[in-house]
Amino acid sequence: MNIYQKNRILISGLLSDTYVFLQRTYNQSKNVFTAASAWGQILFVLQNLSQMILYFIEDSITELNIYQATRDYSVKSIARLSGYDPGRASTAQGEISIQWNLNTAPVGGGAVIIANNTQVQCIQNGKYYSMMLSSPTVTFNLVPNNTLRVKIAQGTVQNATVTGTGLSLQSFNIPSKSGAFIDQYYVNVYVNEEKWKRYDSFYDMPLQGSTFLVRTGISQGIDVYFGNSNFGKIPPPGSRIRIEYVQTLGGQGNLRSTPDKPITYRFTTLGTDLFGQQLNLNDYVNIKNQVDPLFGSDPESTELIRLVAPYTSRAFVLANPQSYEIYLTRLNIFSQIHAYSTFEDEYLDDDNIVYIYLVPDITLNLESNQDYFDIPTAEFILSPEMKLAIINLLEDSGQMIATTVLKIIDPAITRIVGNASVTIFEGNDPTTIKNTIRRSIASYMLNLKRRDRIPRSDIIAILESIPGIDSANFFFTSQKNEANQLTMQGATNLNAATLNTQVGIDSFGDILIGRNELVIMRGGWTDRYGVTYKEGIVEGAPCSLNIDIPYVVPNTFNTESAKNQKSAIIDSNSQTVPRTM
Repeated sequence: MNIYQKNRILISGLLSDTYVFLQRTYNQSKNVFTAASAWGQILFVLQNLSQMILYFIEDSITELNIYQATRDYSVKSIARLSGYDPGRASTAQGEISIQWNLNTAPVGGGAVIIANNTQVQCIQNGKYYSMMLSSPTVTFNLVPNNTLRVKIAQGTVQNATVTGTGLSLQSFNIPSKSGAFIDQYYVNVYVNEEKWKRYDSFYDMPLQGSTFLVRTGISQGIDVYFGNSNFGKIPPPGSRIRIEYVQTLGGQGNLRSTPDKPITYRFTTLGTDLFGQQLNLNDYVNIKNQVDPLFGSDPESTELIRLVAPYTSRAFVLANPQSYEIYLTRLNIFSQIHAYSTFEDEYLDDDNIVYIYLVPDITLNLESNQDYFDIPTAEFILSPEMKLAIINLLEDSGQMIATTVLKIIDPAITRIVGNASVTIFEGNDPTTIKNTIRRSIASYMLNLKRRDRIPRSDIIAILESIPGIDSANFFFTSQKNEANQLTMQGATNLNAATLNTQVGIDSFGDILIGRNELVIMRGGWTDRYGVTYKEGIVEGAPCSLNIDIPYVVPNTFNTESAKNQKSAIIDSNSQTVPRTM
């Protein structure tokens, strides 16, 4: 018997069809099925149970789609099933050097022994860093001019011990502590103190090879997998498996030094002399920062996993420029990434070169009292040490094609200045309005990801949405265009079309961005009229961002009505058509 109509599969529809069926079958009044009767109470209980079942079915179907899933572990589970390993946090890495501090107090054997994974603490951020030595210990002789350079990684080295079961494809989950993450790369496995080799795929494991896999845990931590004899060796039953990993704070370990603010460290782990006597290393050894700890990143966000997982090669190979972009995006330390090759040109000698354009994410080291206009221009460019670290990271990943050559491109910086002219309503403080404009435009430029243009209309929309502003206009002045106009001054053989040509700016007033070009809103240059723009924000002088308030609109009945109408329009547009940068 068909009780329910298929076009009414809703909770209210199901309940109504149930009422109709019972009334017709048993010739009963609807009053019999109220909440005051036993029949009615049973029906309402069944209604709630049915509702929960339907919600469960809907939720289950939703969580099977990576683009619609609402829970983090659902997205990670689907990504893992597709062959994608969600990225964990990466530890910040740097280098230090140690020297004798000329303390003449006697030390047994005239040398100190420093163990691998010795901890040092950064004085500036209070974070702990581990010394990554190439041997279990190193002997440092206390003699003048003796220097030891050591790599450091933010975090502490932890060990988890499990017991082998002797079964094929045995796996172990290693949870992470609250507030900390397990590093993406520093994971070593020792079976009965024999170090095994890490692979990225089961099918890469050799027959009876001492190998293992590491995957990001769906709920937390990491999952460690072993082979099945055909692909990798099975740890024997009762074997002692020690899993060594770095527990890190991710992006919190990044730190940039300046001549005014050098980075300093102190030892928090004791050392020994040659006779085994423990001693405080700070009494005999000075630490000097050589390479700032950088490239620390937090785990991949759910949004990034949704975006990247469907495009990832299951062969774990960096085969094309898009693969490099995805790999570098997972590090979460660059604001702009563009990788490309030159297959399309007729020059064949560079077809194996992958060019990578990178801009560091300057927000990672932005202090609380700084904004976009306070950041030195040099911060937008990778240092030689950072470039080398990126290339080493890509090469050490084992995913590069053997014949591929990497070349990191230095962005060609183009400077522009912004010019805003706004009218404000009476009763608003002009200084407060100017500060709000600065903060809003600074935030826009910090989060700008576009690689084709900077629309003038975006800035105007930002200005229009600021409370207290009646009308707004904005235009860019480009150093590149001004330099071109300056070269044409005084020329008599140029036609009007050539004289009116704009370089780097289109007919809408938008800034056009070239392939290797980085456009920054900065002064420090002079236009065709001899106006010199200051480097930062200078009140009352031409600078990186010039804000003019030529007129204050008096408050009247008509202006109040117009103000309310404008607010309603802005609210309506923000709800229906969200802007994207």
